[in-house]
Amino acid sequence: MKLGIYVHSKRPKISVKEIIKVFQSVNIPYSEKDPDIAIVIGGDGTFGYYGRILRIPMLFVGINDPDILGSKAKLAGISYDYLARALISIKSGRCFVDKRRMFSLNYGTEKSVDILTDIYLERGNFSHGIRYALSVSSPVRSNPERVPKKFTEYAIGNGVIISTSFGSGGYYSYPQRILQGKFNVNDAATHKRFSDNRIGICHIIPTFLLREKNEGRGKKKNNIRMISEQIQYTVPIESTIKINLIRNANVRLYGTTDDSKGTAVGIDKEISIKASNRFAKIIQLYK
Repeated sequence: MKLGIYVHSKRPKISVKEIIKVFQSVNIPYSEKDPDIAIVIGGDGTFGYYGRILRIPMLFVGINDPDILGSKAKLAGISYDYLARALISIKSGRCFVDKRRMFSLNYGTEKSVDILTDIYLERGNFSHGIRYALSVSSPVRSNPERVPKKFTEYAIGNGVIISTSFGSGGYYSYPQRILQGKFNVNDAATHKRFSDNRIGICHIIPTFLLREKNEGRGKKKNNIRMISEQIQYTVPIESTIKINLIRNANVRLYGTTDDSKGTAVGIDKEISIKASNRFAKIIQLYK
């Protein structure tokens, strides 16, 4: 079994040389070529990036950043302080692989991008709220109670987050953290993650939000003003989600590349999201 080391390509939280010392301390070699398992060390952005591009099982290791505004690594499986112990557990087989659902995103390209954590559409260098429409279409077989089969939301706000179950403890959970008043470094457990067969949708500080619901053939569409609890909700993983800008603005799409500047989004292209055929392989250690 070969273990590989993966860190942020430009801004690693800790040097590879220091990580190798931990491997050596427990007499476990690492491999630079074709590893069987990835030891990914960094923050949530690094986890999301390698979650997109790696097909092998991954252990996410967070850094205890002394900077008060440093990385929180809410999606980490373990802390870097316990890496040596984790390596021994993996070598001795005291772990298992948890397969997690991903979603597929397409934005005007031939090839879609598979997402393990989340993506978000947010205003860039722009002083006003962005205007966008978000539509959801769910197949009848997956239509749960109180969720319409088809609806479109029109919003003015800072943007919108689309999250998998795995990524829901990160940016997606911000409204819940506001209501709970819990933004400390150890509050990850306070957010209740939704099931793996759902996709999370969360509007970012909307100043206007209106839902147009299609109640079926031959029935009129109703306009329903949204209450605060519906800023953040989930839909079945089989749903198709589409996002369109209504008015041109400086808007960026984040979570699809390794570039922290994101991708510019225009009014002429649609963002489309649906379930991926891929499952990410996340290593969990037995307690």
